[in-house]
Amino acid sequence: MIFSLILLLITPFLNSHLNSLIESIRQNDLTHADSYWNQYISSLTKGHYSSEYAKELGYLQNIREHEVRFTEGLLNEAELCQQIGIDFSKVSMQIESEWFLDKAESLGFVDATTYYARAQNYAKEWNDILHYNADFSDPMLKKYKNKWRENLTKFIKHSKDSTEIYKALLALTCIWSPARNTYFRDSVAPEIIDNLERFIDEYHGNPFTDNAYERLVYLLYTTERYAKLRAVCKDFLKRYQSSGIKEYIKFQLGNAHYFKHNLDEARKIYSSIVQDSFPNSVYPGWRKKYILKELKTKLKELEDSD
Repeated sequence: MIFSLILLLITPFLNSHLNSLIESIRQNDLTHADSYWNQYISSLTKGHYSSEYAKELGYLQNIREHEVRFTEGLLNEAELCQQIGIDFSKVSMQIESEWFLDKAESLGFVDATTYYARAQNYAKEWNDILHYNADFSDPMLKKYKNKWRENLTKFIKHSKDSTEIYKALLALTCIWSPARNTYFRDSVAPEIIDNLERFIDEYHGNPFTDNAYERLVYLLYTTERYAKLRAVCKDFLKRYQSSGIKEYIKFQLGNAHYFKHNLDEARKIYSSIVQDSFPNSVYPGWRKKYILKELKTKLKELEDSD
């Protein structure tokens, strides 16, 4: 008896009605979905919340908090439903997210955050096609890309948060998850590069300028456009001398010279990099340790070539 009680206390769980709803969505068995939702809402009014440990399931990490806010009148039914949809979108569970966002809209609630969550869902669908099927001719790619852009554009129109608007504007430059392959290099990267340059020119000095440059120089490096890479890096270092990614841009400038066989200039630039000031996060998420190792390898190669 004591063991069962302990197990009950430490086992994470969702409200049983919400759990039934989520399972029906995943199985595409939506016959009773609305009924499960109504039972869930009714159970909350009786204080039947999800476990505080439900976050250990890997999704709906704030579900109990949302449920309590609902019963305290801080969220209405539609807002609770929308919040669940947003939480699912944040962990790339687009099927679940779509149902809750659509349900919230049917209950009369949609706002800027709804559009952003939907954009995330369409981006996930788009990338899943390429990840699992690698089929560039799939007509759904165009549909999902258009829906992604449409919802980001709606978010930009309706949001009142200038920082989030710039974030969405930057997101519009690229739906693709960066990958090193021929199709990406030849067919996708050039368009992204143009979009990033336009973003940098049009929204000078916005909070995501560094991020945009990180993406841009990475793509120029990946596509071996070394002359362009050199020009962009030199311009950045001239304009943003106090930037937190300055040392990373120096590294890419060194690469531009290295691969154009300007070895003396490359050595000079590599040697000038202050490694202790190297940024911890550089696009697209490479580890600081990895890039610094590459830097040391190139310095060693240049030293050995003398």
